[in-house]
Parts: sequence; structure tokens; C-alpha cells
Amino acid sequence: MSTIFEFTRLAILSLVLAVNASAFAQKQMANGAERLVLAINEGGSGSAIVIDIVFRYEKFKQVVEKALGAPVTMVALRDMTSLRRSMETGASFIMARPDVAAEGIRDHGYRTVVVSKEPAYALFIVNKDSPLKTIADIKGKSILTPDRYAYMWRIANAMMRDNKISIANERVRSMSDQAAIGWSMESDFFDVGVVASFSGVGRTWEKNGGRVIARSPEVPNTPLIASPKISAAQIQKLRAALVSLESTERGAAILKEIGVPGGFKEASSQTFIALIEWLGDLEMPRNNAAISK
Repeated sequence: MSTIFEFTRLAILSLVLAVNASAFAQKQMANGAERLVLAINEGGSGSAIVIDIVFRYEKFKQVVEKALGAPVTMVALRDMTSLRRSMETGASFIMARPDVAAEGIRDHGYRTVVVSKEPAYALFIVNKDSPLKTIADIKGKSILTPDRYAYMWRIANAMMRDNKISIANERVRSMSDQAAIGWSMESDFFDVGVVASFSGVGRTWEKNGGRVIARSPEVPNTPLIASPKISAAQIQKLRAALVSLESTERGAAILKEIGVPGGFKEASSQTFIALIEWLGDLEMPRNNAAISK
């Protein structure tokens, strides 16, 4: 009972924190207040509750505040509607999955501050003894992907499209958890799976004897973008602070905590325009409840 009570207490606290923070941030932006707003989205496939995300990014937020010399309100967002609203109302900074960040750059004039040094790839994986050799061989086979409209799903869709295979016409199932995709592949439940290169499965699949039959072009990973209201000087100050994080022990610990152990680098906003042009616009539900990786 004590465990259930504690879980319930944390869940309620997370909900209150998310609602209050989101409402406060929206009010600040609507009133044109000077306080800066940092919106964080880790994707619907993440298992962390809102309060975990807030605590984990607290030190990162402090770095942003120190670089800009101004207080920052941090908001953890878990759904597409809230994220798009944050872009429309001008959240100062947004850290979200790359294709969504690309929408902010293309549609709302956001600019890139930094991206992870580690690029991302979508990997088409098969078991060691699979007869499949290339992406062309997956036509007519059973395919397991991340959630529909997830970042890696969109990349897989574009790769199949480029190889004249329609994902809509294939036997495709999806799972939120990429570890579950790996387990399902190991258990021979599907012919081919799609995972992110930076996932646990992606990092270890070939080391454990599996094969990768197709790898996407290099795509950006973990971008931080800035509203048009943020000056070029402010962006440069923040970029310098974030790029230099890996040079100190404390900074390296912060990077590891937020899942960017390799550090940040500068990137052109045109990289994201090219990404969204390649992925293509999808008829995504405007009120989609979750945003997956």
C-alpha cells in the first residue's frame, strides 16, 4: 500500500507541476514578459514522468540561465498539441525531437542553437541467419517499427519510399519501446525491425551477432532551437556555453544526465530544412497525444 501511495503521490505531483508550469509559461509568453521559457520534450517513448524530467534538466537549465544572465522557466511537454502551441506562442527555447524542431524552424522562424555531436541513424535490423540482405528484400516481409509518426518511423518511411516500397502496403506493426523491438526480433517474431542507432538495441545489435541491412543517411539528434525573439548575441552566448560543457567534469556530468554524453556542436538551420524536406509532410493527427522518438 505504501508503494501505491508513493506512486500516486508522485503522479499527482507531476500532473500539478506540469499543468502549473505550462499555464505559467503560456501566461508569460502571452504577456510578452521578459522571463525566458525552455520547453523540453523527450518523446512519448520515454518512460520518465514529468517531475523526473524537470529534476534531470535542472542543472542544464542553470547553465542556460548563467549563459544568458536571466531566469528561465522550464516546462516539460509530453504531447504534440502542447509542443506546437509552445512554438506558436513563442517559447524562448525548445529541445525536442529533430523533425518537430524542423517544423519550428521552417514554420515559426526558430533558429538552431546546438545539436548533439552524435548523429542519429535509423537501422533496419535482422537476425544473423536471416536471408534478407538489403532494404529491397523487406517487401512482403513482417516489419516491426517504433510508433507510427515517431521520428525513426518517419525516417524508415522515407527510406522505404525512396526504394519504391510503400509502408502503408506492408505488414508493419509498431512498439513504443525499442528494447521490446530488439527482444521481439531476437525471438523471431518479425522478419525485420527498425531501431535508432543511439538506442541500446542499436548500439549493441551487431556486437551481439545481429546484422544491419540498411542504414539511413546521417540525421541530426537532440537539437535545441531558439525563438526569433532571441537575439543573435544571446544565441551565441548560449551556444558557447553548451559546446564547452564537455570540457569540465561538472559539464560532462550534466551532459550524461540529459542523454547527450558526447556533447553539443553548432549546426545550420538549413540541416533541419533539408531533413523535413526529405521526410515529407505527413497527415499527422493535430491532437496527437504523444510524441515518440
